[in-house]
Amino acid sequence: MRDSINHALLVSAVLLVLLVSVLVVPRNANAQTTLGTVSMQGSAEVGVFPGSVPATNVAKYREYSDLAQQVIAPELHLLLGDKSDDRIFTDFRAYNLGQNNQMYNLHTGVYGLLDIQIQYLDMPHYLSDDVGSIAFSQNGGDFSLSSHPAPPTAGQPPGKNIGTWVNDVANPTAMSLLNGVANLNIRYTPDPHWTYTAQFNFQNPSGNDYSFGTMFGPSPGTYNISQVTQPVNYDIYNYGVGVEYAADWWTLGAKYNGSFFENQDSVLTWSNPDVWSELSPTGACTSSATYSPTGGTGPCTGRMQLYPDNQAHTFTVDGGLTLPFNTRAMGSLSYGWWLQSESFIPYTANSALPSQRLPQSNLGGDVQPFFANATLVSNPIEPLELRGTYSYYDYNNEDPAITFKGIKSLNDVASTFTATAFPFSFSDQNIDLSASYRITPTLAARLVGRIDTEHNSGMMVLQQDTTSYGPVLDWTPSDWLEFQSSYQYANRDSPGYNNNRTSLVEQDAGSTELADLRRFDEATVHVNQFNLSGSLRPFHSSEDPQLNSLSLSAAMNYDDYSYPSSVIGLQHSSDYTPSVGVTYQPSEDFNLFVNYSWQATDWNMAAMQRQSHAPSPIEPSCPASVPDSQTPQNCPSQVWTSYGRDQGSSVDVGIQTSLPPLVVEGSQLLRNKSKLSIKYTYAVSTDLTHANGNAALTPATSFPNIGTQFQELIVQYEYPFKKNMTLDLGYYFNHFGENDFAWDNLKSWMGSASPNSTFVGATSWTPYTGNAGYIALKYRF
Repeated sequence: MRDSINHALLVSAVLLVLLVSVLVVPRNANAQTTLGTVSMQGSAEVGVFPGSVPATNVAKYREYSDLAQQVIAPELHLLLGDKSDDRIFTDFRAYNLGQNNQMYNLHTGVYGLLDIQIQYLDMPHYLSDDVGSIAFSQNGGDFSLSSHPAPPTAGQPPGKNIGTWVNDVANPTAMSLLNGVANLNIRYTPDPHWTYTAQFNFQNPSGNDYSFGTMFGPSPGTYNISQVTQPVNYDIYNYGVGVEYAADWWTLGAKYNGSFFENQDSVLTWSNPDVWSELSPTGACTSSATYSPTGGTGPCTGRMQLYPDNQAHTFTVDGGLTLPFNTRAMGSLSYGWWLQSESFIPYTANSALPSQRLPQSNLGGDVQPFFANATLVSNPIEPLELRGTYSYYDYNNEDPAITFKGIKSLNDVASTFTATAFPFSFSDQNIDLSASYRITPTLAARLVGRIDTEHNSGMMVLQQDTTSYGPVLDWTPSDWLEFQSSYQYANRDSPGYNNNRTSLVEQDAGSTELADLRRFDEATVHVNQFNLSGSLRPFHSSEDPQLNSLSLSAAMNYDDYSYPSSVIGLQHSSDYTPSVGVTYQPSEDFNLFVNYSWQATDWNMAAMQRQSHAPSPIEPSCPASVPDSQTPQNCPSQVWTSYGRDQGSSVDVGIQTSLPPLVVEGSQLLRNKSKLSIKYTYAVSTDLTHANGNAALTPATSFPNIGTQFQELIVQYEYPFKKNMTLDLGYYFNHFGENDFAWDNLKSWMGSASPNSTFVGATSWTPYTGNAGYIALKYRF
């Protein structure tokens, strides 16, 4: 349906342009046309791909575009004005008409009084087009099977029947998203003091998101993983209205924002392939309370709830004051209600399990966020600027704590669990301060600092304080030389880190963690950041424009993170990014730029394997049969270290030039000046992950090195062969290569080593080489 509408819009737009071109006669040298009292000018571009575009299953090649093998109308622009009232205007722009990456924008109103902007756009994202496969048929959020694996055959390896079935029935599936977005913005200013605004935004993402793993099974080792795609079919409505009054020295405004989210496929269901022992001759399935991946028994279907419908309401008041000593104060307060009351679905779709009563019918979600912000900016004397900001945000979660007790939902009657869902609340306040002083006309110094304090009710650390500060220098000794540099130090403390707090254990159904484990986003960390950049025109004093237009630039960024309290977890990471660039523009008709950058991130972390095992001769004192008592101090031989480097480099080269008329042997082939644009990008990356240690149990191993390579060439040539008419030729080349053996992280553990899985991998990162050329005609009227 959407494609049909797109094609209709394309044809209509082309016919409109042709009709205007034939019926309306240009009136002046600027190609402006008139139609009654309306003056009109604009442009339209229509073109084709002379040859077929690359195969559409190369998803990465067209990730955010729609290379349609058809007539294309990439651009339409109309500017309308009323000759009787020059305040009235209408500006219409359209890009990629009729394609899935199209955009329409209408801007109209009365200058100084009314401003209206209407926009519609489609944003495609091709994740994988018939690269991955699944064994299911999809209908919204329901994934069903037309057949099941046959029972195992005597003498065959375990799981052979499942592998054979997957290979026979799995069909290629497209994973892509198309997000339709509509925007309306209205601004009405009846007099200089009063301003009224209204906004509306609608979004409709639809399609299949990334592959989604679902499972059956009561415990690790007997899980049965079935891969489906994640359906996306959302309707999102955002509204807003506001009013503002501005006096000579103060302003005051108020606004309301509402957001409503509706999920058309809020429940996901999928069939269980491994139930051959429970199928009737007609293929009907009867669920069993006993789960057996080798015997073909268990639930016939699985079910889970996806994102629930919800709504949010926010009220905001803001204002500003102009104070003495060239000082400006600004402030804002907002309060909201975020509500969610989607009904809970039953614990399980297995009809053979006993009926279990839900603790309540829905969450009754109620979050009441509060935000306050105050900023003061002052220039008491010319070289000095002082700035201070205080912000406070309170995420007040009024959701009830819900305990799910004695649940039998993993298809094994003898296995139950109890867990509590606690509401998570937090508050964050920060103070930003900066003082800038121009020491000399060419040297400016700035000192910046920030203090953050966060309180929360459900993480490993209940309060964290982060302090950062450092200098910034800007030095411009002349108009041909410039330097910028900065240093920032930050420290985040994590007092009382406890990953086995009672509430956390209850949320995790009674499971505990290794006490020495530290999560990198909550652990104590020291940060050092350096930045240095500069630019230079080495031949600035030359009167030759071929020399003095040459500009060189360079930059270096370095970040270092250390985690002094992390016994197990991330220990250290650092990244550095040097880059250089050259720009050469001797005239308005020629511009050349070359940029090179290199980036590397190094990291290392400590990990530990804890499990019940026989006493190790390497470490006889380690409590081998009690995993909870195995710590890095008691069992150092079960600890290993992982370290890695992610590095890459890229080169960008671009040329934009105007070409003079071409004369060959007295014959003028190209009578007018034309334009040529060339841009080339080359990027390569390598990821290394190595490990060593763990001598007592399974020795640590290294992942295979992985890497990618990317090349892109874009060539565009424009020739105005007639007045108001331009020929546009283009060529696009793209190459992507990879050596990525770890993209599907389950690949090494599939096959006969995991006979209970029906995982079918899917990826958009497929090596390819693609190129496409186009020819288009642009007409200005």
